[in-house]
Amino acid sequence: MRKNSTYTAILRHFANSPVAGPLLTFVLVFITFLIYVPNFATWRTISGIITAVSISGFVTMGITILMIAGEFDLSVAPMIAMSGYLFGTISTGADSVIVKTLLTLGFPVEGGNLGLAIFAALLVPSIMGAFNGLILVLTNIPSFIVTLGTRQIYRGIVWIVAGGVLFQTIEKLPLYEVFNGRFDIVNKLPFLEGANFRTAMFWMLGAAILFQFVLVRTRFGNHIFAVGGGEGAANAQGVRVNRTRVMAFILNGFLAGMAGIISFSQFRSVRVAEQAGIELTAIAASVVGGALLTGGYGSVWGAIIGILIINMLRSGVILLKIPFISADNFPAIVGVTIIAAVIFNNYLRNRSSS
Repeated sequence: MRKNSTYTAILRHFANSPVAGPLLTFVLVFITFLIYVPNFATWRTISGIITAVSISGFVTMGITILMIAGEFDLSVAPMIAMSGYLFGTISTGADSVIVKTLLTLGFPVEGGNLGLAIFAALLVPSIMGAFNGLILVLTNIPSFIVTLGTRQIYRGIVWIVAGGVLFQTIEKLPLYEVFNGRFDIVNKLPFLEGANFRTAMFWMLGAAILFQFVLVRTRFGNHIFAVGGGEGAANAQGVRVNRTRVMAFILNGFLAGMAGIISFSQFRSVRVAEQAGIELTAIAASVVGGALLTGGYGSVWGAIIGILIINMLRSGVILLKIPFISADNFPAIVGVTIIAAVIFNNYLRNRSSS
């Protein structure tokens, strides 16, 4: 009798976890493709799916933290572009407005400055995030509207700074390999034939561990959940609501900065419209990963599983070669997945509470 009650308690705890729905969905989708797609269960395909989320994974983590706090950010793409541009031009010492300005100010960037490149690529998007948060708390305008506006402002700023042109380099700095190079120590293992894992995967995994810890084990994380659960209740508990919101936007900007560094390290180029639309993909992944649009619920691990599900669907559909489903109408698949995931997650929560 006691074993049954313990088993029931464990199941209820799992079902009530933000990770339960996404994890079960992931297993279901994986098994489905395993059965119907001949070449799906290969290390080449699996490593390709994981590599594909190395950039969007950072963005999804930031968006999920904001959604738990009850907010959104639609200005992430220009943050990524700004980060990539700063990282690329400063690390190479390229002839650009940024490098010329830094030289005028006395910064040693001639020939490239790797430390300053990383610092600037993380600091500036964090400041952009802080600006979003400050507008939100000072005006009480919904974050959806605030960031819809700042998205256009930031894109214009990136356009001015970059001169409206593509920046690319043929330099192969060791730092680029550190952030997003081939991880051949793992790829060359005998049992991982055909694998193409990249170092960015481990940066994303490290960030996921860190920010999941922040969410569930720190006072700030508790404040994030409290603010998303209800401003009135959070105020009653002594939570500094406005400061928490601004900090959440700063974290989102920081993670967008990491995405910019990872992206430039892989492609050695950056466009003004870099990663356009990635915000909506991240929101979709967050919802599939168990986060509520109303706030107060979600997890970083759920977010990572959510973005893996979306990319697994994309790879699986391509390998299935379904005539009427192409890259152009794949968003329809994502839409169906979002609705199905929300229904399934709600079902699990209702079952666990009954």
